[in-house]
Amino acid sequence: MAITQKQKILAAARKQAVDKLPFGARIDVWYNYHSGHDTLPEKYRGWNIPDILRDQGVGIELRHGYLWKVEYRDTEVVVREDPPFTTTEYRTPKGTVSMKTMFTPQEGPWVPYELELPFKSADDYPAIEHLLKNTVLVPYLDDYLKKVEMVGEDGMVICSAPEYSPMQEIMRKIMGYEMFFYELNDHPSKVEHLYELMKGVVWQKLKILAESPVEMPMVCGNWSDDIHTPVFRKYFVPWFQEVGEFLHSKGKLTLAHIDGEMKRLIPMFLETGIDVAEAWSPAPMTSVTTAELRKAWGDRVTVWGGVPAILFEPQYSDEEFDAYVKHLLQEIAPGYNFIVGMGDNLAFDGKIERVGRIAELIDKYGRLPIEV
Repeated sequence: MAITQKQKILAAARKQAVDKLPFGARIDVWYNYHSGHDTLPEKYRGWNIPDILRDQGVGIELRHGYLWKVEYRDTEVVVREDPPFTTTEYRTPKGTVSMKTMFTPQEGPWVPYELELPFKSADDYPAIEHLLKNTVLVPYLDDYLKKVEMVGEDGMVICSAPEYSPMQEIMRKIMGYEMFFYELNDHPSKVEHLYELMKGVVWQKLKILAESPVEMPMVCGNWSDDIHTPVFRKYFVPWFQEVGEFLHSKGKLTLAHIDGEMKRLIPMFLETGIDVAEAWSPAPMTSVTTAELRKAWGDRVTVWGGVPAILFEPQYSDEEFDAYVKHLLQEIAPGYNFIVGMGDNLAFDGKIERVGRIAELIDKYGRLPIEV
């Protein structure tokens, strides 16, 4: 029986040998944009993402968000809709905080933009502390299981939650990066207290994931070394080590979404024990080549990615695209512990046929071991 796309991806993630490079493609930005503008290619009108990727002859990388519903004790949640904006107020006995989001899937995103975050000043610490202490997560797997059934053995449904590690949640979802560093400098003990409370919330997520059929939970991502290097070793590395030990004991792999500038974080990443570095976005999107990454990590981390999003855009010729992919295969030779993928998505103006072209090039040049 032939090995399936899902089996190949998981084998590479587990650092097991496969006969040919796996390829898991992600196209939700491209798909959302063209669905929203009614500009999908004629052939693909009415198709879903898995069926388009099957037609391209590639493995599927489909995203899913949460495996839970969120409830808040002793808190009134008031939601005001003013499309495309949503304002959510959290009215607690310790004060009220609010956030404002905008969701416009026709632009390509599959999650809302945060226009206004809950933390505005030090006066908001009591209300946010109350929120974190009184956050309760109730397991809800129905939508995830539907996606798993839709994808089948043709790829992976990546559960992108808990999405962020605890300090990244504070940086990204509670304060925003600039505010975070001011607060870490001015009120370090208060930020540390939020960190401890956020750990409790994220542990609820991890325990739900541990009992779920998710094979490879995403434990964090969206890093950029200019922002994260100052805090990575202190707050990220020990957390990932602890989480990895827990999830490995439950038979899970761990995955991080490394789509940003990683030059200074590459050495520290090895300390985390994370199994798979997904959405790897090499030069020319960042300053690091895949060859440099492989030299730094060897085979200790399975890398998923390697084809920058901009390579799919029309300013690059078909010849340039083919040359890049062939060179990528040379950079990763002999090719074990690598999953070819997007760094990190098919752009809205990307050429969908180039997704299938990667599969053709892998068929021709991607047998393992790759011989340069």
